[in-house]
Amino acid sequence: MRKSAFILLFITAFICTISIAQANDIERQFIDEGLIDVNSIDDSIKVDLVNSNPQNNYFRENYYGGLSKAYLRSEVAIKLSKAQKILQQNEPGYSLLILDAARPRHVSILMFEKMKGTRFEKYVANPEKGSMHNYGVSVDVSIVDKAGREIDMGYSPFRKSTVEIYWNYLKSKLGFKLTGEQEKNRKLLNRTMVSAGFIPLAFEWWHFDGMTKAEAGKRYKVIE
Repeated sequence: MRKSAFILLFITAFICTISIAQANDIERQFIDEGLIDVNSIDDSIKVDLVNSNPQNNYFRENYYGGLSKAYLRSEVAIKLSKAQKILQQNEPGYSLLILDAARPRHVSILMFEKMKGTRFEKYVANPEKGSMHNYGVSVDVSIVDKAGREIDMGYSPFRKSTVEIYWNYLKSKLGFKLTGEQEKNRKLLNRTMVSAGFIPLAFEWWHFDGMTKAEAGKRYKVIE
């Protein structure tokens, strides 16, 4: 038994070493900070990090070096798994889709500098104070159907051309209302995440915090 346990431990350590060696710089940083891959808790949650693909984010930048895994503090990842179960109980075939999760502050600085002075500045927290993403406790999420298609939530800065982003933003400022379907979908996401213990952000339907900023500051340090 002892020999078998030793062999199993050795194999596990070897696999972890290979995984870390294959990780890019951002992923190594998350691992070193003690964050975990969300899919190691719940592999049914879909992940498509918009900041790893210049075509999918407003900045038109690959900030994560192609990283395809979402990292969070373990307790927040567990909450997200709870949210996934709530969603799938209420809407079989649906799944949460992670758009962004933990984010190092040096990436937030790059984003903030690019947004500074534009009408979209408020969508990136001032990195001097540290955003909730920088603590690894917040997540940007949407919902996909059983075919993997994102359901219609209305305006977002993701997966759209610059023209589409500005046009949709202008429509929101001109008072264009959400369609009934969009409103229903946003309520579904909000209700699901809140039921699992997340805190929504009023002006970003996609952003949810796993705890208050005061609590995050007491328990964790900013990921630089």
